[in-house]
Amino acid sequence: MKLNPAALRLSEKQLLYASGIFILLVVILRYLHFPLFSPDAGDEPFYVQEADYLARYGWHSALSQGTSFSYSLLLFIFAKTFSISHLAAGRILSVIFFLAGCRLLFLCFNAFNEVNSNIKYMGLLIYTTMSSSWLWRCLPDTVCTAFILAALVIVFHGKNYLRLLWAAILLFIAFSCKPVALFVLPGLLIYLFFNGLTKAAWLRNAGQAAVFICVFAVCFGLYHIPGYNAYHRLMLEDKGHSYTGETRVEHTVSWNEVNNYFLLYKDVHGKQNKWAIRFSEVADFKQQHPDVKLQMGYTEFIKNHFTVFVQSTAEKLFFYLPYHIQGGFFFAKWTVINKWLKSQTILNIITLLLISAMSLYNWKFIKENALLFLIPLLYFVTLSLYCISQLEDNWAFFCLPFLALPVMKFIERYLNISVFFLLQFLYTLVLIKNG
Repeated sequence: MKLNPAALRLSEKQLLYASGIFILLVVILRYLHFPLFSPDAGDEPFYVQEADYLARYGWHSALSQGTSFSYSLLLFIFAKTFSISHLAAGRILSVIFFLAGCRLLFLCFNAFNEVNSNIKYMGLLIYTTMSSSWLWRCLPDTVCTAFILAALVIVFHGKNYLRLLWAAILLFIAFSCKPVALFVLPGLLIYLFFNGLTKAAWLRNAGQAAVFICVFAVCFGLYHIPGYNAYHRLMLEDKGHSYTGETRVEHTVSWNEVNNYFLLYKDVHGKQNKWAIRFSEVADFKQQHPDVKLQMGYTEFIKNHFTVFVQSTAEKLFFYLPYHIQGGFFFAKWTVINKWLKSQTILNIITLLLISAMSLYNWKFIKENALLFLIPLLYFVTLSLYCISQLEDNWAFFCLPFLALPVMKFIERYLNISVFFLLQFLYTLVLIKNG
């Protein structure tokens, strides 16, 4: 019996239903693995603490702390409305905003030339796979991403001044959930200025870019006034504190020190990632080496450890990008390939070469959509430059479905979409099982 390839093809409606079922199954399976009322874990206690602080001491006091205020406000409102805990509210909101992000991502794909329905739905599945680790967790990652994508949808589908005003506000809300959203700005401003640019239109484009950045800057300035008045510095997301009543108490060891310890003293700790390092270990190191300075600002670190900064950034740009992109496919980090290749470095090099070859095969597609690709690409580049230590998956998964489009175009030529659905689902099961 000969199999007819046409029988495996899916219509637009079938793709829509299949994607909906896929997303629903991922949400359900993730819930079974991580129930709604399971104990808090990871960074969840920190975000619950911030929402509790807002509930007790009001929005102005919470705003002066400067930490994920929009997310804390959403937790407070949702928990108050449905009479549930802030932890439960955050876990439910992660799924709600994940679903919104799926729809918004699909709308963003419509802005790219030569992207058919198969590729759009492949991108949607990849976003689902990448997001699965953060579903049912009280974390702002899927919330922040949804606001970023909402801003991009508005910009991609029209650039009148009122739409740009709303897009700037939405991007600012994303920033006030997680500060890394700020890194969308470089590529977005370039897109606003150069998209449709002609000699007659340059003044209009410059005006649109100026309106966007001015609205964002005004929101940024107003947002930081309470925190600056209280602490005389910009209050960005910082998990290195707790509260005694209304009083902020800084931890003896900060995440900044953990990051710097991990990167600068690998010969001492011998750990493969910073999450394996305990705060008590860093505290002991500080006590044993009082002459060593771990608490450093961004520019101070670059000045004192420029070689380490360059090496770390190069690794992120040339190895972490393909590593994270492969994280959305079924040939990635937790699959059987790791049993064949024990060295992660070798695996990253092979992946870099493979993804580069697939992308170059679709160079015309990249060139035709260059301004659109600049937004996620410059986001990743800026993120890599800023992130001194390791690049966290949840910081990057906003941009990866876009950067993976050339790879998906290549795969779509040689792999039936039905088979892709099956492989992606099996791979997602592996990710959920691994937490």
